[in-house]
Amino acid sequence: MKLFKIFSGLLLLVLILIFLLKNTNEVAIDLVFARYEQVKIAFVMLGALAVGILIGYGVAVTSIISAKSEIRSFKVKNRRLSDELNDLRNVAIDEGIYENDVGED
Repeated sequence: MKLFKIFSGLLLLVLILIFLLKNTNEVAIDLVFARYEQVKIAFVMLGALAVGILIGYGVAVTSIISAKSEIRSFKVKNRRLSDELNDLRNVAIDEGIYENDVGED
C-alpha cells in the first residue's frame, strides 16, 4: 500500500509539472504589501500550493499535539483511578482479615 501511495504521489507530481509547463501566461499580482508585474502563472500556482501545504501542516501539527496532550491526561487519570481502585480492593481485604482476628479474642 505504501508503494502505491508513493507511485500515485509521483504520478500526480508529474501531471502537475506538465500542466504548469504548458501555462506560460503572465499575470500581474497585487498583494497587500507589494505589486508584481508579469509573473508567470506557474509560479503563482506553485506559491499558492506551498502556502496551502504550510497552513495544512500547521493545522495538522496543532491537532496532533492537542490529541497527544488529551491522551496523556487520560492516561494519568486512568492510572490514578486504577490506583484508587486497587487501594479500595486492598482495604476491603485487610478489614475482613482484621475483623475476624478481633472477633476470636
